[in-house]
Amino acid sequence: MPRVSGRRLRRGEDDGAAALATQFDLFPVRPVVDVLDPVTVVGPRTAVEHLVRVRLRPNDAPHLIFHDRHGWYCEAHGPSCAAVALARDAVRDTAG
Repeated sequence: MPRVSGRRLRRGEDDGAAALATQFDLFPVRPVVDVLDPVTVVGPRTAVEHLVRVRLRPNDAPHLIFHDRHGWYCEAHGPSCAAVALARDAVRDTAG
């Protein structure tokens, strides 16, 4: 039986969480990942190896993901941003 907000649901009790989860499954939002040319965007003297723009939701601002001597990181959120993993996978898929 699922736990919701620290309490157990009784049989027949519904708080709408299951309906909400089902609704999200009906319309999955796929992130848009664009692999960009770092020399064109940043400049000819850049040390950036990979530059990726990731838009997680249609109306959100894009995340700009860099891969350089510092590793993979989001310009706004750092290396722990969820968009970093998507960018890394996109670069791996285009390379191989």
